[in-house]
Amino acid sequence: MNGKHSKALPYIGVVVSIAIVFLLVLTLSRQKHQKDIKYYTVMNPELDFSLKDQDGQDFHLRDHRGEIVLLFFGYLTCPDICPVTISKLSRAYRILGGDGNKILTVFITIDPERDTPQKLKEYLKYFKLNMIGLTGTKQEIDKVVDSYKASYQKVEMDSEAGYLMDHSDLVYLIDAKGRVVDLIHFDDEVERIAQMIKKVL
Repeated sequence: MNGKHSKALPYIGVVVSIAIVFLLVLTLSRQKHQKDIKYYTVMNPELDFSLKDQDGQDFHLRDHRGEIVLLFFGYLTCPDICPVTISKLSRAYRILGGDGNKILTVFITIDPERDTPQKLKEYLKYFKLNMIGLTGTKQEIDKVVDSYKASYQKVEMDSEAGYLMDHSDLVYLIDAKGRVVDLIHFDDEVERIAQMIKKVL
């Protein structure tokens, strides 16, 4: 009996070692996940905001619980970031197929002086996306911009446009509970964007 027990001891030691390694990896994984969540929860911690849509109706983020939301800031006369972003999102929608119907894209103008609700409405017609355009007073928009840790700056130009808006280019991936769970960057490929969205569907 003692001999059998002594032979089993090395195997027990191996099992214990494997268990310790597993617990260590699990703990580190959880800590990393918690750090990620902590980072994203600083963005719109109230999980809500209110602006006006392209039809002049009140929009509240809380009214869209259960939907996946892709939110970004821009303006209608943006020469590069905005059209490229919308083009990529449109292609990601196509990759997702029927799942694309579960996604709401929210475009918030940072140029309410020029981007009226009517202009937003006309602009959105050009894109085959489930997309809402939002506007408000500068103070209302700035509050939302600040809550998502975004930024923009008016740049005066000697041109017909008069000025441009220099702005951050992130798309915020918001889950069904209103939480920012990932950030889509301007240089992300369409396939990667589709994969990021699919993870939260």
